[in-house]
Amino acid sequence: MTDTMASPNFRGDLGDGLIRRWSTAADVEKLAHLVGTVFRDSADEPPNVRMIDQAHLMMAPGYPYMGPGDFAVVEDTSKPDSPLVACTALWRHQWSYAGLPLAVGRPEYVAANADYRNRGLVRAVFEMVHARSAAEGHLLQTITGIPYFYRQFGYEYVLDLGGRRITYLSSIPHKKGDDPEPYSLRPATLEDIPHLMALYDQGSAKSLVWYEGSEEFWRFMVAYWENPAVCERDIRTVSMGTRLQMIVDNAGKSCGYLAVASRRGGGELHIRHMAFYPQINLQAALPALLRALRDLGMALPTMQTEAPPLSAISFDLGRHHLIYTVLGETLAPRFEPPYAWYIRIPDLVAFIRYITPVLEARLATSVLAGQTGELKLDLYRSGLRLQFADGKLIEVEPWRVPTYGDNASAGCPPLILLHLLLGYRSLDALKAIYPDVWANQEAYLLLNTLFPALPSNVIELG
Repeated sequence: MTDTMASPNFRGDLGDGLIRRWSTAADVEKLAHLVGTVFRDSADEPPNVRMIDQAHLMMAPGYPYMGPGDFAVVEDTSKPDSPLVACTALWRHQWSYAGLPLAVGRPEYVAANADYRNRGLVRAVFEMVHARSAAEGHLLQTITGIPYFYRQFGYEYVLDLGGRRITYLSSIPHKKGDDPEPYSLRPATLEDIPHLMALYDQGSAKSLVWYEGSEEFWRFMVAYWENPAVCERDIRTVSMGTRLQMIVDNAGKSCGYLAVASRRGGGELHIRHMAFYPQINLQAALPALLRALRDLGMALPTMQTEAPPLSAISFDLGRHHLIYTVLGETLAPRFEPPYAWYIRIPDLVAFIRYITPVLEARLATSVLAGQTGELKLDLYRSGLRLQFADGKLIEVEPWRVPTYGDNASAGCPPLILLHLLLGYRSLDALKAIYPDVWANQEAYLLLNTLFPALPSNVIELG
């Protein structure tokens, strides 16, 4: 029997001595060399020590997203040492869609040796990662990355990624009087994990799509910084760029947490997530919190010896966050809008079938309660037919516009449809941008009911 591309034993001949296969634990040093040389700004720079550390971290036991056999690699067997010349890893994430658990595959750390580019090697390893992700039942793949590139592999910009407001140190209020600060920061410990999970999960109800942080994930994020081997190293050489800090009152009670950069690259301290218990008065807590962050940022190591002094705190908390309201334009005058996650949904029929309970619940509370009929959606090179009966979605199947007698209810380019499915943009917003998005009157109401624009804040903590 021939091994499929998802199989650990798969080997594919790409010609000229190039073989694609899945990694083993024995590949760690070759992988470290590959990513260390690829992820640098010029060929004259030394290998990137943080990326070398990242490769070792990802291949080690206990990494929460993958194991040592989850790098798709290309090796050049024509060379004496058979170097690895291209790779990407498959991470497993657990997301949710309106509360439905959603298994997600995430290709990450895409690398190709400069001497082997423009030969289709990244496409070759993506085919492997997509095959394994599909074999494991992932309905969606996602990646963060450079502009345009991943569109070549069926990805579309769909969900907000980042977005930030910036507070300048010069605007932070000075402390008045000699009383101790009402709030301070301390590094999170393993005993804080129940707090971290409870605080983080508060945000799930406000996000259509959500990253579900497991206990294993939180334990990894905290334990990393308690590892003596990490503590003894120069922090500028370790791959982990985020450290969790607890917000505590002057009685030592946990009131919230922050995911804060573990070092500075320039004049800004980056805050990557923040959550508070609801009983905290944020307006009263804010001055002390800003002063604590200022002091933390000034004490952090910098990546360059000539780095500028700390001048600002960057709250990288998305398009909207409660702290933005409290900061206001006086304390956070500068806003930078989000970038976006790349999303791929390879099987639209399977995805829509999976989210059927959510769609039926939306119908039941709308003017279309008890809906009966069909929706034929022209995707131009393919299509979908959705059949409803008494408010239930009883059939989702592929469909094509007939050669004669076009009876489609609506039309949309296939990747643009992802914006609608994941609530990233409304039907009206898509119609305003894309002339090939349309719907007849009946389909317009149905699509707006099934797929309203809703906020998502999928947070990247690791």
